[in-house]
Amino acid sequence: MNDKITPFQLSMLLITFIGISNHVILIPILLDAAKRDAWISALAAVVPSLLLGLLFVFIYKHIPSSLSTWVNKKTNWLWLPFTLLFTVYFSAQASISIRDTIVWSNTTYLTYTPTWVVGMCLLGICYYTARKGLAAIAITNGILLPWIVLCGFYVMSVNFQFKDYAYLFPVFKNSAESITRGAWYTTSGITEILLVFFLKDDVKGKLTPTNMSLVVLMLIELTFGPLAGIIAMFGPFEAELMRYPAYEQWRMASIGSMLSQTDFLSIYQWLASAFIRISLAIYIIHTLWVKKWKRPELLFILISLFLFGFNQLKLSDVRFHEHVKSYYTASTLLCGCFCVVLLICIWAGRNKKAVKRNG
Repeated sequence: MNDKITPFQLSMLLITFIGISNHVILIPILLDAAKRDAWISALAAVVPSLLLGLLFVFIYKHIPSSLSTWVNKKTNWLWLPFTLLFTVYFSAQASISIRDTIVWSNTTYLTYTPTWVVGMCLLGICYYTARKGLAAIAITNGILLPWIVLCGFYVMSVNFQFKDYAYLFPVFKNSAESITRGAWYTTSGITEILLVFFLKDDVKGKLTPTNMSLVVLMLIELTFGPLAGIIAMFGPFEAELMRYPAYEQWRMASIGSMLSQTDFLSIYQWLASAFIRISLAIYIIHTLWVKKWKRPELLFILISLFLFGFNQLKLSDVRFHEHVKSYYTASTLLCGCFCVVLLICIWAGRNKKAVKRNG
């Protein structure tokens, strides 16, 4: 059986994996940073995000295999720090989604359910899917994503009656620094595309600049669209006070007077996206360690148990919010440094080949 996925399936995985981050986690941070001008920040991130996406395509074309395989073959001494660094990186992505999902579930529709029960159910199904491999995750995502998108279009269209886009103006009421900071956070969400470097062994076919540009634009829209809609619906000051502004739109969504509550669809939208994000993160962490591990099945269990235990630690929502901000700042710096290192390696490899040919 061929377990490899196509570039189209990879693109769909990127949209779901990063989409929940841009759609749910980043929006409160952007409102915090840029207030009413948060939607300007999202637009300002379009050009740097597209350039970043094209850089990722260039690097992806020039690395011979997945980074974990490449590092393992070329520099055995570097394998451990490299693996530890990106284990922390992908664990942070999974942990943020796990905690946000648990807290949101307990706040909205599972108010009397212990957090450990929600966490165990969520990680149990993510563990099972990750164990089945990348192809299983991609196929499951192909079934879930169209309905996630349809739910998004539904909540956007039925809520037009409550929106006043005059709330988006006047623009540039805040400092250039705050707008730039918002653009930085938006771009930092796009940096998570670097996960493609860890999946190259599992992808058949080429990742094209057009393909990547479309993915980046969709991800920016997943931030800009809900952000503008939230400000237009609730006003900039009320929106800034909300913990889950994207979900608050669902409280208003209804179909006529006979079906006044349709926010149960938001449960599907959130859980489906979080499920794909966490499953893929577990799978990537597994690929980082599996070449040095004798029992692959046990490794999946250990990763899942670690994520479960870590997310049972007591942490106030205010501190969690600050940690998420720090994560996005650190991840952008990590991505920048890592891309520079990869470009140097690619350049050195080209020079080495040229010297051999001339010799």
